[in-house]
Amino acid sequence: MLHSIETELAPSESDVCSQAIKSGHWAFLSGQIPLIAKSNTLLQGSIAEQTAQVFHNLSAVAIASGGSLEHVVKLTIYLKDMASLVEFNEEMLKHFRSLLPARAVVSVNGLPMDAEMQVDAIMMIPDPVWSLAVT
Repeated sequence: MLHSIETELAPSESDVCSQAIKSGHWAFLSGQIPLIAKSNTLLQGSIAEQTAQVFHNLSAVAIASGGSLEHVVKLTIYLKDMASLVEFNEEMLKHFRSLLPARAVVSVNGLPMDAEMQVDAIMMIPDPVWSLAVT
C-alpha cells in the first residue's frame, strides 16, 4: 500500500507531487531545492548554505516518513555547476554521522526556480521492533 507524506516543515509542490511516498519499509523522497518552507523563497547564499537548506528540507520529510537522514540508502544529486561539488560534499558530510548513502551526481542545465541544486533520496524506514532489539 502506498502512502503520501506531507509536512509543513518542508517546501511542498503538492499540486504536482507528494513530498514522499511510503511503501512498506521504504520511503521515496521527492527532490528538494534550497527553498525555505515558511516563505516559499529560494535561499540565496553560498553553496554550503544552500546545501544545508536542502538537507534540512530532506530531513523534515524523512522524519515525517518515519525515519531520518541516517536511514537514507541512496541520494541523487543534481548540480547546475559541477565546480560546486567540493563545497557541496563538505556540507553534505555534516548531515550523516555514520554510513554514507550510495549516490549519483548529475550535472544539469536547469532546475526548478533556477536553483543551483536539487537532491532526492530513497530511505529505508526502520522497523520499531528492530530498534527495540538493538537497545
